[in-house]
Amino acid sequence: MRRVCGALSAVALAACTPQPQPAQTTQLPPLQAPGCTAQTSRDWSAVGSQYYVIEAEARGDACADAIATLRIKSMDGAVLFSGDYPVRDVPLAFNPNNDQTGLRNDIEAWIQNSADPATANTLPAWPAGAARPPGFEPRVGRSQYEAARGAQGPLFCFPDGAESNACVAMAGDNATLLGSLTPERP
Repeated sequence: MRRVCGALSAVALAACTPQPQPAQTTQLPPLQAPGCTAQTSRDWSAVGSQYYVIEAEARGDACADAIATLRIKSMDGAVLFSGDYPVRDVPLAFNPNNDQTGLRNDIEAWIQNSADPATANTLPAWPAGAARPPGFEPRVGRSQYEAARGAQGPLFCFPDGAESNACVAMAGDNATLLGSLTPERP
């Protein structure tokens, strides 16, 4: 009996003794490069008491590979125009060797309107029968281009290439990318 009680005591003691548990490991996500990002916005008070918000952001694994996005929004937040541009394709606005701080400075400068004065009637006329206006690469037809010029509405231009500025004509809550103003070649 004593042996039975001793055996039972040993079994009971073993059952109550905590068993060693395998070490728990937590999987950590792999380290990733922080990338290069920048964003900014500003209000634009256009002619004729029209107000818009100009927003820009750039994102990429590296600053030289970033894609910059420019948006023109109505005051109630509706996106009226949006365009994406690889920063390496817009050396007029972006230094491809920039770091995070440089990209932020470039993007802030990028959303300053380069149209002076900022009205569509200042764009070159598109002569009848011509393939395009002088110094301008249109993205719309002649009638739409000349209608925007005739309306004399707000115009927002920004660098979109090595030597060109994209120009967006505004009419209330409508935005039309007219094309790119380029230097005239002799």
